[in-house]
Amino acid sequence: MKSWKQMFYKNFFLLLLFFLTSKVFSTEYEIKAEMVEIDTQNNLVKYLEKVTFYSDEISFKANKLIVNQNNEQIDASGSPIELSFIENGEEINGQANKLQIIQNTLFLRDNVIIFRQGNEIKTQEVKIILKEND
Repeated sequence: MKSWKQMFYKNFFLLLLFFLTSKVFSTEYEIKAEMVEIDTQNNLVKYLEKVTFYSDEISFKANKLIVNQNNEQIDASGSPIELSFIENGEEINGQANKLQIIQNTLFLRDNVIIFRQGNEIKTQEVKIILKEND
């Protein structure tokens, strides 16, 4: 059983992480993981094991996710990452071993498969411009 101190610190760090990582996207999002590491020296937040990311525009499950505050970038890896995103009101599903979000651009790399309108697209790299935030 976890002590109240462990639960307090876990909740405190999760709240702190929300504020630290909230400038990466101007839309709200939620990240869940089994373990979180904060690297204050390099301005990184690492989410490890059973990572889930949810926002209005994209959601995915990964093994590892790193938020870099220096360049407002998200990097994720998995085997594979399962994702879905919205394009012109249509939900598109896919998978890749690596995912990167820089500002409003989504990069999928390494064994990418996109499922759209009954079609399957396989490639090694895809660049997707996500909806611009107001």
